[in-house]
Amino acid sequence: MLRKKSLDPQEYTIREARIPDARGIIECMQSVMDERVFLVSEYYLLTERGEQDRLRNIEDLTLVLDYGSEIVGVLTLQRGMYKKNRHTASLGIAIRSGHRSKGHGTELIENAIEWSRSKGIEKIGLEVFSTNTKAIEVYKKIGFTIEGVRARQFKIDGNYVDDVFMAYWIT
Repeated sequence: MLRKKSLDPQEYTIREARIPDARGIIECMQSVMDERVFLVSEYYLLTERGEQDRLRNIEDLTLVLDYGSEIVGVLTLQRGMYKKNRHTASLGIAIRSGHRSKGHGTELIENAIEWSRSKGIEKIGLEVFSTNTKAIEVYKKIGFTIEGVRARQFKIDGNYVDDVFMAYWIT
């Protein structure tokens, strides 16, 4: 089953999200969106109630990185919703500024891979901006491979940025 691991017992804990975490998840996601360089959306679209409803979906996984009583990282894994893609899941991850480059993202993803394996998911996919080279290197180190690139898919501060598709095969 899912590992619950404290990266620093006095500070950080990775755990499955609970319904009361909805507001903290929204705040964490919006904080990363406000940076305008890591995520496509600039505004978190779900209300607190909408986030609570999303968390009730037992087909998907949401992990949080808890720092004391503050959610500083969120990983979502959404299983394919059609019969033809139920063997896949899409991964999203966001970690607040000041909490990155400490191994938390790797631990979140390793927990998601373990959960996926237990649920019969065979492939995890993600999209990442080509400019997010640190994240791409972390994904590669974990075992993700690049499956494709949509050239100049985005414009960030007037500069074109490619959309990189990566995947991790569990089986």
